[in-house]
Amino acid sequence: MNATGDVIVVGSGASAVQAAQALVEAGRTVTMLDVGHEDITYAALIPNAPFSHVRQSDHRQHRYFLGDEFEGIPLGVLGAGPQVTPPRQYVVRHSDELTPTQAPDFAALESLALGGLGGAWGAVCFPFLEHESARCGLPAAEMREHYEIVARRIGISGDRDDLEPLHGQLEALQVPLEIDANASRILARYERRKAIFQREGISIGKPLLATLSQALNDRQANPCYDMDFWSNAGDSVYRPDLTVRQLQKSRNFLYRRPYLVDSFTETNDGRVNVRACALDGGGIETFEARRLVLAAGALGTARIVLRSLRQFDVPVPLTCNAHTYVPCLHYRNLGRPPCERCHSLAQLTMIYDPVGDRQHLTQGQMYSYRSLLLFRLLKELPLPHRESLRMMRELAPSIVIWVIQHEDYPTADKHCVLRQRPDGAGDYLEIEWQPSATETASQRSSERAMMRAMRRLGCWPMRPVRPQHGSSVHYATTLPFDTADKLLTTEPSGRLRGTKAVYIADGAAFAYLPAKGLTGTLMANANRVGQQVARTMD
Repeated sequence: MNATGDVIVVGSGASAVQAAQALVEAGRTVTMLDVGHEDITYAALIPNAPFSHVRQSDHRQHRYFLGDEFEGIPLGVLGAGPQVTPPRQYVVRHSDELTPTQAPDFAALESLALGGLGGAWGAVCFPFLEHESARCGLPAAEMREHYEIVARRIGISGDRDDLEPLHGQLEALQVPLEIDANASRILARYERRKAIFQREGISIGKPLLATLSQALNDRQANPCYDMDFWSNAGDSVYRPDLTVRQLQKSRNFLYRRPYLVDSFTETNDGRVNVRACALDGGGIETFEARRLVLAAGALGTARIVLRSLRQFDVPVPLTCNAHTYVPCLHYRNLGRPPCERCHSLAQLTMIYDPVGDRQHLTQGQMYSYRSLLLFRLLKELPLPHRESLRMMRELAPSIVIWVIQHEDYPTADKHCVLRQRPDGAGDYLEIEWQPSATETASQRSSERAMMRAMRRLGCWPMRPVRPQHGSSVHYATTLPFDTADKLLTTEPSGRLRGTKAVYIADGAAFAYLPAKGLTGTLMANANRVGQQVARTMD
């Protein structure tokens, strides 16, 4: 038995580290259990230089752009995480073997890495509107304070523009990063015809991004090298591993790896025992603490809870933002050279409010394509590669991609179940996720309206690409917030019902997903839960 003090936090992703920081700041002793994979192959190879310089001068660039095993060349259908380039593939290492899933029609993506899926996060960081928080089960008024705490900790850059009433307000904002030539021309076009767009429910502005435009503590401003999909120069983009490394300087924080948490039990005296497998060959170990905070991701946390409470073959709900890629040719930019100084993250955000009540928004982020490399586009063209390459070299500076996301809520056809293998060799998570015909029709209608707006902005849509269900990697609702006293739900405080000392600090507790990135709200809620847990031990 390993006695660990006050609190055990499971995981090291965006939710886990914010809960841990709140607990450490409250003076609690925290032990974080994590598998903790890191990139030990490519990070040291990538120069701290602009994309164009790297392409022209680095004779080793094929290693990190394509991968030593060519793992950076996707040959199958488009699934989860197209931005998971070779330097980031450590994020999903061994997840298929260690967290098995049976989901033939759902692209379930989990991470056991240091920093979790936040190691490949796109850094879009919007708060939820008050009614969105309420539908999630979150205390809307209370959340405002925690959004601001997290924004000051991690650094969020953005503007106060037409989108603010639709994406939520943050006071602790750094100035926005420069947008590139494509985005500048598109935004100028919108500004000239704003009244027309807004009558049709379309608003456009700059995204809120968890990347620095000004130095913060030991981190530097984003240098705009257009290398954000490959490296993190100056730690300018917030990644959860940054918080882990900072917390390791505290005497009341201990990071333990490589441990895969299996289950928990509660003792008669109100403590929690956590059973974990030491993946370095140490076998099964048990850790004890006064409180347990689960933040292993909506799927990972559901696994641990269902296994611990022996709730096999019991369906729990699952939500996931459906999304669509819309590649466009920005014809107003044709013939112009590429923008050398730019970042690779989202350049613009479009929000569609079909009836003007802000209740059922659809959101799209616009990216310029250049630094994701042309070979990804060549394989989609019905032309010989030589001709395709000539064409793409000329068109690439004018290709933009809008990524449209839709809201999601629980239905009977979206759930997951923990199954035991008949041979006794462990268990697996079975996922069924199928939107209704009504949901799909509503999504297509919103996409058509947004593509009409794209054409008016000078972006001519090509064929929309609809990846496999689940590929947005926005998962939630497996143990939803509920005011009713029901098993496998979460109290508003974050405590798991049926337990005395187990808390849920990740998306497993969210009862609804609006059409926007949820990571900012995950972090704000995790800080709230961390503070709640600290108060229960006063």
